[in-house]
Amino acid sequence: MPWELTATSAAGFATLAVYAALALVGWRNWTARCGPEVTVMMAVVGLSAFTYSVQLGYDVVAAQVFWWELTFALSTLAPFLWLVFVVQYVSRSAWLTSRRAAALALEPLVMLVAIATNAIHGLVWTVPPEAVATPGSAVELAFGPLYYGHLLLAYVIVALGMGMILLVGIRWSLVYWKQVLVLLVAPLPSFLSNIAFMFGVSPVPSLDLTPFTFAFTGLLLVLGLYQFDLLERVPIARRQALQAMGDGLVVLDSDRTVVQVDDIARRILDPSPSVGSSIDEAFPGTPFEQLHGTTVTDANNLAYDIRISELTDERGDEIGYALALRDVTGRHRYEQRLEVANRVLRHNLRNDMNVVRGYADIVASGSDIDTKRAARSILDRTDDLLTVSDKARKVSELDDSHAQPATNHDVSAIVAGVVHQARRKYPEVTFAFLGTPRVEVELSDAGSIATALEELIELLVGQVDDERGDVTIQVGVERRDGVVIRVESDGPAIPAVERETLAAGSETPLQHAEGLGLWLAYWCVIENGGELTFGDGGGGNREPEGGRADDETGVVILRFPDNAR
Repeated sequence: MPWELTATSAAGFATLAVYAALALVGWRNWTARCGPEVTVMMAVVGLSAFTYSVQLGYDVVAAQVFWWELTFALSTLAPFLWLVFVVQYVSRSAWLTSRRAAALALEPLVMLVAIATNAIHGLVWTVPPEAVATPGSAVELAFGPLYYGHLLLAYVIVALGMGMILLVGIRWSLVYWKQVLVLLVAPLPSFLSNIAFMFGVSPVPSLDLTPFTFAFTGLLLVLGLYQFDLLERVPIARRQALQAMGDGLVVLDSDRTVVQVDDIARRILDPSPSVGSSIDEAFPGTPFEQLHGTTVTDANNLAYDIRISELTDERGDEIGYALALRDVTGRHRYEQRLEVANRVLRHNLRNDMNVVRGYADIVASGSDIDTKRAARSILDRTDDLLTVSDKARKVSELDDSHAQPATNHDVSAIVAGVVHQARRKYPEVTFAFLGTPRVEVELSDAGSIATALEELIELLVGQVDDERGDVTIQVGVERRDGVVIRVESDGPAIPAVERETLAAGSETPLQHAEGLGLWLAYWCVIENGGELTFGDGGGGNREPEGGRADDETGVVILRFPDNAR
């Protein structure tokens, strides 16, 4: 009877679409890692499924045995190809030496010779005299020792490959556990269906479902290709990315598309990068080629340097980039303090010494009245220089407290102490403390908070005209979206140029503060994880006086996270 299309043959032909699709994907990624291995493996297994499907359409024993020979010959290559794929994927190609590869390839070659000469020795299989061929089911054969020996070795090779994947998965599971899971699960259906056939417990009697169930393996590999970047973002890339990692990490493919981003990088960058988006969206104003070496600052005023490393495979091919964000807050703040202190010292020292020299000339040649006036001016300028020098010393002594362990402190007590000292230092100013008792917050350096308040009070007092009369400065402590210290004067505000310089983060010859006081207060606050702003920012309970805008009033806000434990 001629060949006929049976239901099982049709099912086998249907699986060819899966193998063809996956082989096509591998062929299109031929130059990428594992591209050749995937293409060849899927082509060989697909051909074995085809020949087995053809076999199931015959009702003649001789015809079925012929096509079975082709099917078995092709299937002997599958375990070897699987191991080659795994070794390449887990970057263990050095393990597969030429000697080992030759030893592993020898067994399929021996089996091919044995299959071709099986009619002479019958060591692979024999055809029982009572065997019959029925369309839709395979002829029952009596398998010999070479057949079982091949299956045993094939099982060992498949288990060896899965062991390599599992070992790498244990070491690097946090990086690409999805890929490991896909590769571990992929061979199981074919593995189990073949064992079921050998023990005679196959769901379809006299039918080896292995060529059909391998379609499930193909589908899992396709899932890995498209969902988890199985071919292009491989373990070696993940490992290099981890080695390059600083405090934050973004992994990109060769097209600069985000394939992985950790929580720290999401917190640092604004807008936060997401998987599948271009890295350019996170840095809209900076070309990718200029990102390396730049510094970004997060919402907590912590500074991070960007370092970009190319990811390459063992052949030197570029497969992506690792963008690491390294915490350089200490260095960044030190450089900022050094720049500001240097500018202030040079500016004030030059100006004040010119004044001192001028008045010294008056002392040398002027009248008694001029001498007294000049002497008073010299004393004032000397005091100014001593004050600047003292502030510069405090700046130089500032620790990078953000990196130190924080402990609970009673902010209300700190503020009350500062207000008490201010009443004694500035008797002409009225001070009011409106703090809520025992408001605690975690601080790295509680003493620097007192320094910040002292500097702010000095700045506000310094804006008061001697002829103005009484000025009231209120200092309050409350819990409102964190712990807030509110310093408010009903006198003049801190000059806009001072506030704008602080907001810019640096000083220039055309825009700079008059001294170190405001900068010192700012540094003391941010070193403790807080922020310093001017005006109520829309959140105050009091109306601005005299119709002035918030940022024009003498209001300074110190805000800290409510993280007391």
